[in-house]
Amino acid sequence: MENTQTQNLIKPEIKSIAISCNTFLRPEILEKTLKSIANLKIPKGVEIKVLVVDNDANATAKPVIDYIKADFPFEIIYKIEEKRGLANARNRLLQEAINLGVSHIAILDDDDVADENWIKNLVELYQTQDNAYIISGPEYCCFDGEFPDYLTNNNIFVKKTTKKKGEIRKVCSTHNAMFPLKIVTESNIWFDKSFVFMGGEDGDFFYRAGKAGYTIVFNPDAIVREINGKDRVNVRWILSRNYYNGYSGSYLQYKNKPKTLKRHLYLTKLFFICILNLIITPLSLILGATVFFNVLGLSSKNLGKFIGAIKLQPMNYYEHLNGGVNK
Repeated sequence: MENTQTQNLIKPEIKSIAISCNTFLRPEILEKTLKSIANLKIPKGVEIKVLVVDNDANATAKPVIDYIKADFPFEIIYKIEEKRGLANARNRLLQEAINLGVSHIAILDDDDVADENWIKNLVELYQTQDNAYIISGPEYCCFDGEFPDYLTNNNIFVKKTTKKKGEIRKVCSTHNAMFPLKIVTESNIWFDKSFVFMGGEDGDFFYRAGKAGYTIVFNPDAIVREINGKDRVNVRWILSRNYYNGYSGSYLQYKNKPKTLKRHLYLTKLFFICILNLIITPLSLILGATVFFNVLGLSSKNLGKFIGAIKLQPMNYYEHLNGGVNK
């Protein structure tokens, strides 16, 4: 049972941090992630270990780990989780961090590069704001290559934040978060395996942690940047990602809930929004390619919301976005 009294407990001191990521079939980008970790500025008195859990049974990431660890400034621990799926891989990450005996874990994705002050700024807010148990930060985009402006200026890549330093959130993501492992060891909060091939398991995890009393606090200065290459900077991926985001958002909002009047009103509203999108989208061409593809992406997201609220079933993230990669 999740502990609803955690906010009354003493917040654990940061003694050691496992900087961690899951990886799957991205060895070249993972190398960039690890090099950014090597350049981090570390607060005094904090021990750092680096943990990588590979979700590929063929150990695709191992050559990168072997190559980089000789001159790496921190100990690197590399593990393989053969059971496929995001929730399985993330739970293995938590278990391995517990096995290391560290007090805290900081998580980013295997396609992120961290600013040099990333950990420093996460730690600083944790130590100075009393109610800050989970610290999250923004994930901005960078591009691995040259692409047309109408794609790189798409809303899926142009990530802005109006959140203030110290602002409390209801949810955050594993692409940029740090928290004490007591959330797992004492409150028994793990990633929900029902999300195994869907994604969204991180939002669900942090939402439950927040409800259990572990306040989530935002620090806009703790920055990571997501690397986007030609596999993403294209119309097909942009539309698929928007559709998936909409679908998973509706699923998370209404899963395990009865068919209430609120959900019926939500569906009715989305139905008319989708009809309106059909009218507006072709007209937006008048305003140029950037506006057109942004409106088209929004239409795809609203359609995903509508279908997700009807089906209320998990979607296979890998098949939808990664061309059927699901092994």
